[in-house]
Amino acid sequence: MRRIVGALALVVALALGAGPLAPAAATAAAEGGLAIVFDSSGSMAEETPDGSTRIEAARTAFGTVIRELPTEDRVGLRVFGATVEGQDAPGACTDSQLLVPIGTGNRDALAAAVAALRPYGETPIGHALQEAAGDLGASGQRAILLVTDGISNCEPDPCVVAQALAEDDLGLRIDVVGFDVDAAARQQLQCVADRGRGDYVDVSEVSGLQLALERLSTRAFRPFSVMGERVDGAAAGARLSPGVQYTDALGGQGGAALLRYAVERTMPGSVLHVGIAGRLPEQDSASVRAVLSAAGTVCDETTVTATGGDRFSVFSGRVSAAAPDPASPCSSADALELALEVLTAPQAAAPFELRIVEHPWPANAAQLPGAEDAARGWSMATAADGSSGALFGGSSLNDAPLVEPGSYSTSMLSSEFQFFRVAADWGQSIRVHAQLDPAIAPPPNAWGIVQVLDPVGADVSAILAESDAGLVWSQQLREPGAAIAVTTPPIRFDDGTGRVTRPVLDGEHVVAVGFTADVGEVPTPLIVTVEVVGEPSGVPDLSSTAPPPAGGQERAEQPDAAAAVASVPWGIVWAVAGIGAALIAVIALLAWLYQRRGRRAFDRA
Repeated sequence: MRRIVGALALVVALALGAGPLAPAAATAAAEGGLAIVFDSSGSMAEETPDGSTRIEAARTAFGTVIRELPTEDRVGLRVFGATVEGQDAPGACTDSQLLVPIGTGNRDALAAAVAALRPYGETPIGHALQEAAGDLGASGQRAILLVTDGISNCEPDPCVVAQALAEDDLGLRIDVVGFDVDAAARQQLQCVADRGRGDYVDVSEVSGLQLALERLSTRAFRPFSVMGERVDGAAAGARLSPGVQYTDALGGQGGAALLRYAVERTMPGSVLHVGIAGRLPEQDSASVRAVLSAAGTVCDETTVTATGGDRFSVFSGRVSAAAPDPASPCSSADALELALEVLTAPQAAAPFELRIVEHPWPANAAQLPGAEDAARGWSMATAADGSSGALFGGSSLNDAPLVEPGSYSTSMLSSEFQFFRVAADWGQSIRVHAQLDPAIAPPPNAWGIVQVLDPVGADVSAILAESDAGLVWSQQLREPGAAIAVTTPPIRFDDGTGRVTRPVLDGEHVVAVGFTADVGEVPTPLIVTVEVVGEPSGVPDLSSTAPPPAGGQERAEQPDAAAAVASVPWGIVWAVAGIGAALIAVIALLAWLYQRRGRRAFDRA
């Protein structure tokens, strides 16, 4: 589904557009950080709807936010349009200066530089973005925060620049604040954020600017990011080992249509799970077919898709090798092949993570219960009252805070995802309820989504198992107190016979909460309630490293045929299921499409 930490707060400084100043003599160290790119063009002298000027509003907001920036965060300030007036004047389209180099302990210098700015020149946004990338150096976590009140009137095109910068550095993101902009500028700035894998926030008054900056400042140093050892699936010899997290990228200019990896097995007859998780830029789409095979035998396959017109762009999936027959290559092969066929490539390179979990074949596999459906018409036992306190979720799977079951209050920007971790044992289910404040009217066109991702990052939500109140995983939030909710089936060992997207691993799962509303809205209060239900049961005995016994094992219970409703196993259903199962799959698909209503969401095969 979508989703920037400390420095965005500086975005407050955005409105500070300004006057001729001398650039700083020092250069940025190559250690990353946040580069704030500030608009000093003449239009910053115009009045805002609340009666102040844009530059005054920016100074006010910046002054409040700058005091809250952690001193250890590396931040710098670059301006554009500060020294040359007139679009045809020499140097107007390269008019950009680094006023405060990227560094720590420079908050007084930042405040003084902003206070000295005055509205002056033109709007060379593309050039300023190129210079800001250089300010950040070539290593470390790198982010650019662009604050502007208008459209670029110089070459190069800032949208093209943003895409090129993001493709050159998969760790770079570009966030944008548009202050009192018109429709044409908004479209361009949204494109910059989109192609720069960042977020766009549109505000028109001081209060909205300050709120946006405060929230963005907490995210600028925690962007949605992928973490792990870099591996190139387009090159020969890419190998993946269990217990190691990897990153790669799909799409973008020159992106490969097929990525291949060798997944190593470290114990005979083991079960292997490979998870794929990433996030797309806004207005982008992608579809990837993942196949895990051994010696030409397909062990598992799935199709991961994300598409739509908003930031519900987190994509995830899982393929597994679990074979009860020790003679099967899926059980005996020392290495398996993971192939990712890019069916629809995103326009900008989209980084993703690969997680591999391996565990022995359970010694008690024959006694373990089979897969179960999620409860239908379920209810939450915990009141959605925020009584567990305020909590700000992480911005990616890697910085999600671990929470105990309870009810928490948070606030969300449009096009934001927040992530939380919750521990669940074998036999337990996770339930999530997200509700708007009953006392506050929702912003226009508000939508929400909740998902639960397993320990390798695969979505294991039962999207058709609505609550007793009719709440589902994704829908429009039209009234005060409107809510969304999702549950998972119980976590059960999968012996390879099910081939459905269900929880098959105990441990820490990730709760993803997404929110979107019309551009320009300030952070919206939300109450997120998390439950873990059921007593631990059906625990696999993983103490032995012996492979499955010859001839395989019969499970105590076989998966119910209704399992196909919650998540459709395309690779097997279409091959062996009868007409009745096919009709069930069609009904499930129609229900899913109805819930989406064109909104971006997780899509799983």
